[in-house]
Amino acid sequence: MNISSAHVAAITAFSLWGVFPLYWKIFSEVGAWDLFGHRLIWSFLSLTLILAFQHKLSGVRAIWAQRKTRYLLMLSAVLISTNWLLYIYAVNTGKVLEASMGYFLNPLINVFVGWLFLKEKLRPTQWPAIALAMVAIVIMGLQTDLSHFPWIALTLSLTFAFYGMIRKVAHVGAMEGLAFETSVIIGPVLIYWMVCPTTPLTVFHELPAWKLLTLSLSGLITSIPLILFAYSARRLKFQTLGFIQYLSPSLKFICGLLVLHEPLSSEKLQTFFLIWIALGWYTLESVVFLRKRPALS
Repeated sequence: MNISSAHVAAITAFSLWGVFPLYWKIFSEVGAWDLFGHRLIWSFLSLTLILAFQHKLSGVRAIWAQRKTRYLLMLSAVLISTNWLLYIYAVNTGKVLEASMGYFLNPLINVFVGWLFLKEKLRPTQWPAIALAMVAIVIMGLQTDLSHFPWIALTLSLTFAFYGMIRKVAHVGAMEGLAFETSVIIGPVLIYWMVCPTTPLTVFHELPAWKLLTLSLSGLITSIPLILFAYSARRLKFQTLGFIQYLSPSLKFICGLLVLHEPLSSEKLQTFFLIWIALGWYTLESVVFLRKRPALS
């Protein structure tokens, strides 16, 4: 298989996402909602400036004129915003390992979503991997009470899988689409923020100058991998995208366990092992299929 620019973009995006816990952990004294709000605002400003410099703001206005695309990206805006907020919450509350579990599940969820909604073919030998991942979640739920059920992992996995699917079928530019998504969400977020105990300006009184500067870069840090992901999602098969996505949860797991020193319970470890076996099965099946395909053709 030839390595294209889409493959490089996907690899870069998922590698950056893999080390993001270390970035958000810098602001441990700031609440998840405030970090999410700043991430959204700085992303919107960064994208607007980039598009203005490239004379592409008309592309964002064009999305509003396309009814189907407009509604699709409104839905994707809700999905990616939910994903952002929950991910920052996971980092702030010391649940990076659970977040990594969600992104380990995501490649398999992508395969299933691609089969169910995009009519991508799913070989019979791929089904055991998906079934084993589902068994892992069921076992995790049976071993723990409701308060410890891995809802963060499941929600992160599902929201990002459906976000990727929408961005694949919505034929818009990567930056234009993301700028539209942030513009849709920024209004409701600002309105809600104004009735909260904190405001967008609160963190300016809580953080030192170097942290404020680092936080202001969250727009670029957020936008770059999402743009790369959207670019690759339009050009690669959804199943290929899921395969490359192994990079992100692997790096998250390393960050959570070895850098942030989060505890790993026996129940979670069992779930991880089942998910890793499922991913190993899927990977091996894909490699064998790709090697046999030239002979079959």
